[in-house]
Amino acid sequence: MKFVRFFVISILWAAAFTASAGTLENDVWSPAGCGAMPEAPVIQSGSVEAFNKSIATINAWQEQLQAYHDCMVKEANADSATINRSATAEQTRIEEAIEKLNAETAKARQEAERKASSPSPSLAPPAGSAPGTQGY
Repeated sequence: MKFVRFFVISILWAAAFTASAGTLENDVWSPAGCGAMPEAPVIQSGSVEAFNKSIATINAWQEQLQAYHDCMVKEANADSATINRSATAEQTRIEEAIEKLNAETAKARQEAERKASSPSPSLAPPAGSAPGTQGY
């Protein structure tokens, strides 16, 4: 059982370092596979025709921006899930280490108490025996 748990934790731990979707640099997270965020178009107001073309460009930009947003959210959620799994695995590893040490401590305490309560061999004759009589 411990081997299986260790194996699962090892797999999750490895996944934490290989399955990241975004990048974290200087405390700033950014998506890695979404490309650059589309730049907002310039609105032309020189004529009705130019303005109407701007509106068409804005509509296309909004579609591109929505695709970028969806990709970014997907990557962020994937990274959050990986972090959560890794942190949970590490917490489990810590809890197991505490449980193991507590069990070892309890066993050592019982052994020490057992040794302290058992009569140790002594050279004194048993109580109630008189000198010259068979005490042993």
